[in-house]
Amino acid sequence: MTLASSGSAGGRALGGALGLVALSLASLARAESSDEDYALAQRSLSAVAHEAPTVQIEVEKARGARMTVEQRLANGEILFRTKDYARAGVLLSEIIEEFPDTPSYPDALFLRGETYFSSHEYLSARRDFRQLVQRGAEPRFQSYLGKALARLVDVSIRVNDLAGLDEVFARLGQVPPSLVDAGLTYAKGKAYYAKKDYGEATQAFASIQSGTSYTHQARYYQGLIAMKQVRAAAAPVGLDQLPPAATTASYKVAIEAFRAVTVLPPDSDDHKHIVDLAWMAIGRLFYEMEQYQQASEAYAKVGRDSPEFDTMLYELAWVYVRLGDVQRAERALEVLSIADPNSQYIGDGTLLRADLLLRAGAFDKALQLYQQVRAEYDPMLAKVESFLDATKDVSVYYDKLSDQEMDALSASDQLPPIAIRWAREAEDGPAAFAVIDDVNQCKTLIRQSQRLVERLNALIGASNRVRAFPELLAGETKALGLINLIARARNDLARGLDDEEPSELSGEIATVRAQRRQLMGVVTGLPTSQADFDERDRRGTMQWNAVSQELSRRAIEVDSLSATVNGLRRMLREDAQRGVARDPASVKRFQAELDANEHELKLFQQEVVELRRQLEVGRTQIGLGDSRYQNDAVARLQFRDLLDREVQFASAGQAGGGGQRYAQRIAPILAQARAQEDQLTAAFQQLEAQVAARTSELKGKIDTEAANIQGYQVTLGKYDGEARDLVGHVAERNFKLVRDKLRNIVLRADVGITEQAWEVREEELERVHNLQSERSREEQLLDEELREVLDDTSDSGQPSAPSGVQK
Repeated sequence: MTLASSGSAGGRALGGALGLVALSLASLARAESSDEDYALAQRSLSAVAHEAPTVQIEVEKARGARMTVEQRLANGEILFRTKDYARAGVLLSEIIEEFPDTPSYPDALFLRGETYFSSHEYLSARRDFRQLVQRGAEPRFQSYLGKALARLVDVSIRVNDLAGLDEVFARLGQVPPSLVDAGLTYAKGKAYYAKKDYGEATQAFASIQSGTSYTHQARYYQGLIAMKQVRAAAAPVGLDQLPPAATTASYKVAIEAFRAVTVLPPDSDDHKHIVDLAWMAIGRLFYEMEQYQQASEAYAKVGRDSPEFDTMLYELAWVYVRLGDVQRAERALEVLSIADPNSQYIGDGTLLRADLLLRAGAFDKALQLYQQVRAEYDPMLAKVESFLDATKDVSVYYDKLSDQEMDALSASDQLPPIAIRWAREAEDGPAAFAVIDDVNQCKTLIRQSQRLVERLNALIGASNRVRAFPELLAGETKALGLINLIARARNDLARGLDDEEPSELSGEIATVRAQRRQLMGVVTGLPTSQADFDERDRRGTMQWNAVSQELSRRAIEVDSLSATVNGLRRMLREDAQRGVARDPASVKRFQAELDANEHELKLFQQEVVELRRQLEVGRTQIGLGDSRYQNDAVARLQFRDLLDREVQFASAGQAGGGGQRYAQRIAPILAQARAQEDQLTAAFQQLEAQVAARTSELKGKIDTEAANIQGYQVTLGKYDGEARDLVGHVAERNFKLVRDKLRNIVLRADVGITEQAWEVREEELERVHNLQSERSREEQLLDEELREVLDDTSDSGQPSAPSGVQK
């Protein structure tokens, strides 16, 4: 053997030895890796065994973590104090329905009554306060007896049900003396005042001590009673027929009563308002007594931040007119136009200001104001007249007002906001429009309730219906998390098996392994902790939010196009008013295109509303049990079965010696995992059975409420039909009054423009007359001077010039 051949043989031997070492190291590494996977799986299964008995504990823990009735009451009060009356009413109603035997029940009942009262649902408030009064003899209701009676007085006055005050008077004697406070005494005084029993009312108000939260109101009512008594005593004679001294003496008591209010501290916004009302009353009484200087001083006490500031400025201007101080009257009206451009007095105030400027000789400024009033109110008059002319049948008129929310109506081109406000404030307007508002509100609430029923039915009919029951959801989340943890333990064992099996396999085990490996990524992503479940819910919500945002962008585009259509319509209309000539055929074609586009935009708006409704339903179907969890369950079972089959094949020797040993090693732990999984699945199924039972119970309640809503809708339709004729006539009459008021304003503006033109003409004529008079006087002076010169010439002996000859 040569040296080269021996070297070559030695190299091959060394290479073979190194290969064996590398193979041994790789086997050792695989063994260490598979051992780690095995240990990791064992730890996971140990954790499952430890946590499995706590599934029911999670249910009890979630049930115990629910807010107590006291916490719910506190939340309801917070919502009430923050003026979130809708949510406060719902939360307080839950307390009243679910916890009627708890000490918090009277608190919730009173707070719900206050919530209804603050949201102007007076009849609902009266129902709750009456229940408190009827159970006032019970110890836990007794503390609310006086407060409930006081509120019943307020409700009766606001709904103009003075007969309801008899019930209050009958119950007042049941209130223990220790519970009779200033609030109840004040309510008693208001009840007597509403019944026009001024003697009893005065006695009640006078008994309220200073320093209470009702002192300001009581003293103000005392002033009102004194004023009414004076007018009642003077009614047979006529107050305007009394001599000034008698009028002054008569009103002195009322003025002093109101002054007693003005010296009280304005320690709250309500009390400050009452003080301002007292100053206003004093100013009006002095005005009636023709003591205008004292009236102006009283009006001047009203602050700029007062709700009565615009009224004060208008009335103060008339005081200055009576005093003959035109400049200060004009200044007050100018402040009114700047401080509150939307005041109900702005039209009359602007006309009065223009009249004052006209009398003062400021013709240009007066004409500007007259034209401003006419330009502002004449289009309003045209809209109101068009609205009235288009509606002859009062039932159709009522429908037109009922089908549209009043806020939307006031913002449209049909009626200006000021016309709506004046119609509401006209005779019987508050009551009539309150019916329309109540009908619209009831229709809105019924629609919202129907949508809520639809969403609840979608929830309880969906695969994630467990979300309706938080405590059962907590239990199922715990059980499913442990089941997924078992699946992830199998995943760890599968990775160890991959480390032991050869890379190339054939036959059925190769097919099983390929299918199993495809599912490993899904199993790795299974949620096992509460954070995992929350993250999955967040991702689902984000998907729906993305769709919702895209829908909002589309809705904005539709609204923008609608605004463009409205702008084009307005341009065509205003061009015609300005005298811009257009081809009638082109105008007709433009109108047809706008009508077609507007029709399509309305269809798009309806689609947006429907899609928004579907989005709301879709959001309710996110959570445990949705399609993602169903897919997880399918993948989890397939992975389990495939791994078990692969382990069986490997145990039979189809995956080599290492695979066979590892498969035989993990077979017992797989059996343990299946037993634990079966136990958890049984617990999960028990929870599902409870969910089914609770769902059936909830479905019955939902069906009952749906039937009630249907009954409410029928009843509302009945009341709506009864009110159609009456309210339609009242609303029509009020809008006719508004039309007449607008006509009066426009007519006064026209008269003012005419007067301004007449005054300018008279001024010009007077100027011409004055100029002519001045010219005649100057000519006369020249003639006299000429005669004097001629006379002087004659006296000096010079011959005078013949007539007609210029010297």
